[in-house]
Amino acid sequence: MKLQRFKENNKNQKVILIFTIACVLLITGVFLYKTFASFQVIENEDMINGSISNPGDVYFAFYVDNKITKTIPQKGSGYVLDEKNSYCGVLGEKDESIKPILDEEYNLTIKGVTTTKTKCHLYFVKGIYILGKGIPFAFEGEDGLYEITHDEVNGTINDQGFQQTEYRYVGKNPNNYIKFNDEDWRIIGLVNVLTTNGTVEQRVKIVKNESIGAYSWDTTVNDGLRRGENKWYKADLMTLLNDYYYYSKVDQQCWVDEGNLKTKQISCSFDGVNGNIKGLQNVHNMIDENIIWTLGEKFATNITTPEAYQKERIVNNDDSKWPNETSKSSFHSIGLMYPSDYGYAYGNRDCTKNNPLGTQNNPQCYETNWFSVDKLYRQWFLTASIKDNFKVQSLSEGKYLYDGVDAYGASHVHPVLYLKPTVKIIDGSGISTDTYILE
Repeated sequence: MKLQRFKENNKNQKVILIFTIACVLLITGVFLYKTFASFQVIENEDMINGSISNPGDVYFAFYVDNKITKTIPQKGSGYVLDEKNSYCGVLGEKDESIKPILDEEYNLTIKGVTTTKTKCHLYFVKGIYILGKGIPFAFEGEDGLYEITHDEVNGTINDQGFQQTEYRYVGKNPNNYIKFNDEDWRIIGLVNVLTTNGTVEQRVKIVKNESIGAYSWDTTVNDGLRRGENKWYKADLMTLLNDYYYYSKVDQQCWVDEGNLKTKQISCSFDGVNGNIKGLQNVHNMIDENIIWTLGEKFATNITTPEAYQKERIVNNDDSKWPNETSKSSFHSIGLMYPSDYGYAYGNRDCTKNNPLGTQNNPQCYETNWFSVDKLYRQWFLTASIKDNFKVQSLSEGKYLYDGVDAYGASHVHPVLYLKPTVKIIDGSGISTDTYILE
C-alpha cells in the first residue's frame, strides 16, 4: 500500500512537473515571440544596401511614421532616419556606442556593433538631406527645420527658375549649431540662390553665432559729411568682410562711429591672436563664392516677412545685385543676413506671416526667434533703407527691423556665407554641446 501510494504521488508529481515545464516553455515562447516577432535578422555583412560591423546577427524593426514595416523607405520618398529616437542595444537597452546611419543614397550602416543578437529600432520620418545629413522636419509648434513655401512671391528672380520651397530653422532653440572655422555658427537653412553662372540652385546658408564686433557700414562722404552710402557693393563693411576678415589680415584700418556725425579709423586685426577676432582660416575651400547676392528694392519696416523676401530678391538693375561690374575684384561672398532671414526664424508662425518686421514690442515674436536670443545690441542687415541713400536697415536690440541708422554708425556684424554642396556633415547632432562637424 505504501508502495502504491508512493507511485501515485510520483505520477502526480510528474504530471505537475510536465505541466510546469509546458507553462514555462509557453511563457518563454510568448516572450520570445513578442520580443523578436517584429524584428528581422540580418546576418554578417549582407545587409540592406549597406554594412554592419561584426559580429553581425543584428535584428531590425523598422518604423515609418511610428508604424512598423518590413522595409526601410526608398530613396526619393521624402523620409530620413530619425537618429534622435532610433537606437540599438541588447536586452532592450540603448547602447550609445552603436550608431545607425542612413546616407543620401539610402545605404543603411550600423557602426559599433560588438554583441550578437543586437536589436535596432529604426524610426523614419519626413525630412530632407542637408549637407549629406538627414534632418527630420519639426512637428508644428516645435523648434527645428521647417519647409517654407513662398506662395506669395511673384515678380522676383523666382521667375528665373527659383523653387517655391525652402527649408529653414525656426524657433527659440533649434538644433542648427555647426562647427565652422573652429567656431560656433548656425544654419539658417537650405535656401534659394542665383549663381554667377546664371543658374538657380539651393545652398546651405550659415551665420556666425557671435558678433565679430561693431563697425561702420560705410563712410563715404555725403553732402559734405562722412555719413556713408547704402550701396553694399562698395561699402566699407563689404571690404572688411571680404578682404580683412576673409584673409585673416592684421593691422588694418577699420571704420567705427565716433559720434556727432563723425567717424574714425581704428587698427583692427583678424588673426585670432592676443584677443583679436579670428578671420576665416583654412575654410576657403568650403565657401561657395559663385553666388549672386540680390540687393533688391528698398522697403519700409511695416512689411511682413514674405513681403520682405520678395522685395529682397528683385533684380532690375546693376545696383540691385552683388557682385556687379564695379565690385567683382573684391568679391568673396561674405555678406550679412536679410531681414527675411530673421523673420522666417520666428517659432511663432503667425509672426512670420502677419507681424510687420518693424513691430517694436512683440515678445510673442522675438522671444521665439533663435537669432534674437542673447542678442540685445543693434546689428546690420544687408538691405538699404528707403528713407535716404545714407541709411541702412538693422535689427534693433535683437527684436525688430529698424531703418533709421546712418551708414557710418557702428552696429554689430554677424558674417553670413553659403557652403559648397560638396561639404558634408560627418558627425554631431546640431545641439550647442554637440555641433555638426563638417568635412
